[in-house]
Amino acid sequence: MSTQDGTSRNSTLANVTMVARREVKARFFTKSNLISLAIMTVVIVVGIFVLDYFAGREGDGAADFTVAVESGVAELEPQLVAAGTALGTTVDVEQLSRDDAEPRLAEDLDAFLGGDPANPEMLVEGQADQQLLAVVTSAVQAHVLATQVSDLGGDPQAFNEALATAGPQVASVQTDEDADQFGPQYLVAVLAISLLLFALIGSGSLIAMGVVEEKTSRVVEILLATIRPSELLAGKILGIGIVSLVQVVVLSAAAAIPAWATGLLEGFEIDLGGTMLLVLLWFFLGFIVFSLLFGGFAALISRQEEIGAVTTPLMFLMFVPYYLAMFMVTNDPDSTVVRVLSQIPFFSPFMMPVRDVFGGVETWELLLSIAIALVTIPVLVWIAGRVYRRGVLHTGGRMKLTEALRG
Repeated sequence: MSTQDGTSRNSTLANVTMVARREVKARFFTKSNLISLAIMTVVIVVGIFVLDYFAGREGDGAADFTVAVESGVAELEPQLVAAGTALGTTVDVEQLSRDDAEPRLAEDLDAFLGGDPANPEMLVEGQADQQLLAVVTSAVQAHVLATQVSDLGGDPQAFNEALATAGPQVASVQTDEDADQFGPQYLVAVLAISLLLFALIGSGSLIAMGVVEEKTSRVVEILLATIRPSELLAGKILGIGIVSLVQVVVLSAAAAIPAWATGLLEGFEIDLGGTMLLVLLWFFLGFIVFSLLFGGFAALISRQEEIGAVTTPLMFLMFVPYYLAMFMVTNDPDSTVVRVLSQIPFFSPFMMPVRDVFGGVETWELLLSIAIALVTIPVLVWIAGRVYRRGVLHTGGRMKLTEALRG
C-alpha cells in the first residue's frame, strides 16, 4: 500500500512538473515576452538614471545666476548675495570689465552691472530674467538705503542686519510626518505595490486565458486522459508563477540596483533591500491566493468572449486594496481599520509592504498576516479544485459557481 502511495505521489509530482515546464516554455521563452521584458527593464533603468541626473542637478551646489560687476559697482556684491538668498535663489558675483563681460553673456554670464551703484546699467544678452531683475533691484535699493543711513550718521551694517532678520516667524500645524507623506517613502511604496499589482493581474490573466484556451480547443480532454484535473491546474499555476516571479525579480532589480549604484535614496531611512524581499514574499502569497481563483473560476466559462466575467471581479478585488494601500495606509499606517484590513489575505499583499515602508507594522502583525494567508490557501485550493474539476469538461453555457460547488 505504501509503495502504491509513493508511486502515486511521484507520478503526481512528475505530471505537475511536466505541465509547469510546458507553461514556462510557452509563456516565458516567446519572442514577444522576452522583447517586452527587455524593453521594460531598459525603461526602468534609464528612468532611474534620468531621475538621478535631475536630482543631482538640483543639489549640485551651483549658483542659479552669475553676475559680473565692474569695479565701480563692486560694492553691490554683498547686497546681491543677500537679496538672492532672501528671494530663494543663489547669485555668484565676479568682477570684470565691460569688454571682458560682453562675450561671456552668450556663455556663462547672466548679466553685467556697470555705472553708478545707485542706478547701475544691467547688460544682458536678450531679455532680462525677471527673478534676476528682482534680485538686482532689491540689492540696489538696499545699497541706496544703507547709503542714506550712513549719511544720517547711522551704522549701515547694523541696519542691514536688522533689516535682514525682520519678518514673521512662520509656523505650520502640519506635522513632519504629514509633510513627508508624499516623499521618498511614498514613491518607493507606490512603485512596489504597482509592480505587485500588475504582476498579479498579468499572471492571473495568463492562467485564466490558458484554461479557457485549452477548454475551447478541446485540448484539455486529451490532457485529462493522462493526468488528473488537479495536476493540470497545479502545473499551470506553478509554471506561470515561475514566469511571473522571474519577471518581478528582473524588474525589481532593474529599479533597485541603479537606485543603489547612483545613491538616489541616500539620506533617506528606506530599507530598499528589505522592501524588495517583502514584495517578493507577498507576491508569492498573493499569487497563490489569486491564481487559484483565476484558474478555478475560469473553468466555469466556455468561450473567450466570456473571460471578462471572471477576470473583472477578481481584478476589482485587487484594485480595492491597491488604492486603499496607496491612500489610506500612507495617510495613517497605524489606524485600527488599516491594522484589521491588512490581516485579510486579499488585502495583505498590498497593504503590508506599504505599512512596512512607513514603519507602521510590527513583527507580530507581519507574522500573523502570513499565517492567516497560509491557513487560507488550503481552503482556496479546495474551492478552486472543486470548481475546476466540475467546470473544465463542462460545455455549452456558463456554469454557475453554486452548481460547481455542489457537484
